[in-house]
Formats: sequence, C-alpha cells, structure tokens
Amino acid sequence: MTNLKRLQGKVRELVRSGKFHGLRPIVFELRFEKGYEEAREWLHDAGVRDELDRLCQGAARAIKDEAA
Repeated sequence: MTNLKRLQGKVRELVRSGKFHGLRPIVFELRFEKGYEEAREWLHDAGVRDELDRLCQGAARAIKDEAA
C-alpha cells in the first residue's frame, strides 16, 4: 500500500470518528505522518476539502445525536 493510500485511509477513519468538525484539525494532526507530503496535494484540493468537511460535520452531528 502506498503512503498516499494509507494516509487517505487514515483521513477517512478520522473523518468518520466524529471527533473533528472539519478537515483543518485533521490535517494539523497528520502533518508529521509518513506520507503527508505525498498526500498534501490531495488534502488541499478544494473538492476533497469540501467533501471531507461535510462528512466531518455529518459524523460529528451523528455522534452528538446518539449521545442525546
């Protein structure tokens, strides 16, 4: 598995966790991970950012709703 694929998987795992309200804190968390430089272009693509931000917000809402 390439570093890019591994990091993309980790990003998706963090997005689904519901612990993050957007991509920015995830990028901050991963900036020292092996493969970050390979994934940087993917992470900064506007379409990817929009999609992952939306997914983060949806996962955070779902976690909050489950807790209520």
